[in-house]
Amino acid sequence: MKRSTIIIFVSVLIVAGIYGLIQVVPDGNARDSGVVQTDIAALRDLKSVVPATGEVLPLLSSIVKSEISGRITRILVEEGDSVQRGEVLVELDRISLQTRVREAERSFEADRLRLERSKRNYERLKELHTKKFVGEKEFLDAKTDFKLSELNLEIAQARLEDAEEDLSKTVITAPHEGILTLINVTDGQVISGATSVSNGTDLLTIAQLSELYMEAKINEVDVERLFVGQSAYLRFDAIPDFEVEGRIDVIAPSARRDGNVRVFPIEVVFEVSDNRVRPGISATVEVPIASVEGVVSVLISGVFTEEQSSHVYLKTATGWGKQKVEVGINDLQHVEIKNGLNAKDVIALSRPPEFRNNDE
Repeated sequence: MKRSTIIIFVSVLIVAGIYGLIQVVPDGNARDSGVVQTDIAALRDLKSVVPATGEVLPLLSSIVKSEISGRITRILVEEGDSVQRGEVLVELDRISLQTRVREAERSFEADRLRLERSKRNYERLKELHTKKFVGEKEFLDAKTDFKLSELNLEIAQARLEDAEEDLSKTVITAPHEGILTLINVTDGQVISGATSVSNGTDLLTIAQLSELYMEAKINEVDVERLFVGQSAYLRFDAIPDFEVEGRIDVIAPSARRDGNVRVFPIEVVFEVSDNRVRPGISATVEVPIASVEGVVSVLISGVFTEEQSSHVYLKTATGWGKQKVEVGINDLQHVEIKNGLNAKDVIALSRPPEFRNNDE
């Protein structure tokens, strides 16, 4: 008796579950009779653009290095400081170079005195040689000593100038005006000079922040619609609701591969009008290609294309009708309708149920 009761109870549960499942899952007709989302055609101003993203960089930026090796004795600036061309930034230890200059000065003076002596001796022997009081050999030896003394003095002068130039290089100045964006060294640090065989130590970075540029990559399909000098508009992820106008300054002459896509790098130059715009931040640029004002337009998703012709589903008094349209330019949301619709017409954003079997 108990076993029969259990079997009946389980059977009731199974039937109840099947009935509940039927109630939860709608049939195909119920799905097809769902509400169709719509859009209302309206008069709008549209602007077709080529969009791209990239990074903001300074138009002029310099990494300052030393021409000589040495130990830093003073750093006279801090990050964020504004500097002028020729302003002193860093000083290196001068003691060894000052000693070298003094030695070069003494060598120059010694060679100058030797030149004076050899000149006097040459002029004296030249006069005696004219009067036949000395032989040819003595005269020629004096002349040679005089010429050698002149050469030695020139060499000493060159060494002195070289030592003085190296001494002057212990004072490192700004190559141009700008903002000090980075300091890579500290007081007391020993640095390497930049030579033909060594890149040297990076000391500081100076950038002009009054004029920046954005580097972006444009798809090969869109690049033919761009030209140097064309206006562009930039927005920045870090600065909402702020836009600045710039111009295309460079379009790469050849394509580069970016993943599976060929792109052309471009540079968009713009002037900084907000101190929040800084090198390194990400930006979005839009290059206007065409624009129209006061035209009938609808959401892009409401226009369907079949066999190179476009149509919409227009709401009528009796239901939905398939209406062929001629489209124009589009922005990121709306598309211009040149013919086929009027303002305030209602269109479907998806195929109405009565067209789904025929169109799909």
